[in-house]
Amino acid sequence: MINFLNFLKPSVDAFHAQEEIKKSLITSGFIELEENKKWKFQGGGKYFVVRDDAALIAFTLPSNLEKLNLELSYNIVAAHLDSPTFKLKPNFNLDKMGYGMLNTEVYGGPILNTWFDRPLGISGRVIVKTPTGVKSILVNLDKPMCVIPNCSIHYNHELNTGYKYNPQLDLIPLFKDRNSNVDLYSIISKKYKLKNDNIISSDLYLTNLDRGCICGADDSFIIAPQIDNLECSYAILEAIKDNNPSEEKVNVGAFFNSEEIGSSTYNGAGSGFLQSILERISLSLGYKIIDHRVILANSFMISADNAQGFHPNYSHLYDPTNQVYLNGGIVIKSAARGSYTTNALSLAIFKEICDRCGAKYQYNTNRSDIRGGSTLGAISLSQVSIPSIDIGLAQVAMHSAMETAGAYDLAELIKALKEFYNTNIKMLSSNEYKLI
Repeated sequence: MINFLNFLKPSVDAFHAQEEIKKSLITSGFIELEENKKWKFQGGGKYFVVRDDAALIAFTLPSNLEKLNLELSYNIVAAHLDSPTFKLKPNFNLDKMGYGMLNTEVYGGPILNTWFDRPLGISGRVIVKTPTGVKSILVNLDKPMCVIPNCSIHYNHELNTGYKYNPQLDLIPLFKDRNSNVDLYSIISKKYKLKNDNIISSDLYLTNLDRGCICGADDSFIIAPQIDNLECSYAILEAIKDNNPSEEKVNVGAFFNSEEIGSSTYNGAGSGFLQSILERISLSLGYKIIDHRVILANSFMISADNAQGFHPNYSHLYDPTNQVYLNGGIVIKSAARGSYTTNALSLAIFKEICDRCGAKYQYNTNRSDIRGGSTLGAISLSQVSIPSIDIGLAQVAMHSAMETAGAYDLAELIKALKEFYNTNIKMLSSNEYKLI
C-alpha cells in the first residue's frame, strides 16, 4: 500500500498519472511506440503507446513470433486515469469585487462540498510555441495556489441543512488579493523556464495537495484523493510488468482518460484507441483483418473501476444481499440494465481465475430502486466487441476530494490480474471456454 501512495503522490491529474505509468514501464523494459510510425516487433517484446498525454496502452508479446497461429488471443485489462475536479476555463482570470479569482467549471461529478477550505494546487499541461510548431509540457504547481472558501455559517444558515451549491457562484477559487499583479502563466513560465508569451493554451485543473495516508486502529484503511480510479490503474501497472510471455496471447493494459465525462474524447474509451492498437498489433505480427477478427473472438477483457463499498451510516441505500465491504476482496459488478458488462459466463471465467490464485472476491449490485453508475467497459465494447467483465475494489465517499478504501484489497486485485495475464482463455464454442 505504501507503493500505491508513492504512485499517487505525483499523479495529481490524468496527465501526470500517465507520466508515472510511463516511467515505471520504461524502468521495467517497455519500449515506447509512436502512433504515426510503422511498428516492428521482437519476440517477447514489451511496448506501450501514449495518446494525447493522458491515455496509454501497454502490451507484451509472445516470445516466439515465428510460431504464431490463429490460437492467439488478447488478455485486456482497462481502467481510467481521470478523477472529478475543477478545470480552468480558457479565459480563467476573473476580477471579482477586487479579488483575483480563477474561473473554473466542474469536471465530472465531484462531491462539491468536500473541495471547500482546502489548500489547492494547479496542474495539467500547457501548449507552447516552438520554432517549428507547438509542444505540450506537463506542469504541476504543487504548493497552495488557491482556495475555495466556504461562506460563514453566520451568513448562510442553510449550509448544514441542505444548501444547493451553484458552481459558478459558490465554487470559484480565490487566487490573489487586490494588490497582487502576479499572473498564473507567469508563475508557470518562471518554474518551467518558459517565455510567458510562448504559452498558447492549457488544460489546467485544481488538485488536492493532501496525497493520502493509511489510517484506522489496525491500519486497515487508506484515505486519499483519486482512489477512483488510480487504485485499479496501479494494479494493472503492477500486473502487466510481472507476467511471463506466452506463445498464444498478447497481454494488454489500457489506461484511458475522460471516463468521468463520458469517454467520448480523443483519449477516452469511446475513441477507438484500443481498437486501433489491437488491430495494428495483429497486422504488424503478419495477420490479416479476417485473422484479427478470429483472434478477438478468443480474447477477454476486464474493465477495472472501483465500486461503492457498504457505508454503515447509509445502510438503507444498499442492496440487501449484494453489499460489498472494504477489505472484502475484489468486487464483481453486475447490473440488469447493462451498465456493467458482466454476465454469467464472464463472471464464471473470472471466478475461476480468482480461485486459481486464491484471490478473494465479492458481488455487487445496486438496490433495484437506485440507479448506479457506469464504467468504461460497455463503452469499450462498442469499439472492441469481446467477452468482458466489470470489476473493481470497494471504497466509500466515491468522488469526494478524499476517498476511503480498504488497505488490503489492492494486493488481492494485483494477484488476480497477474493470474489473468498468465492464463490462456480459449473459446471452444459460443458457450464453452477452456482456461489453460
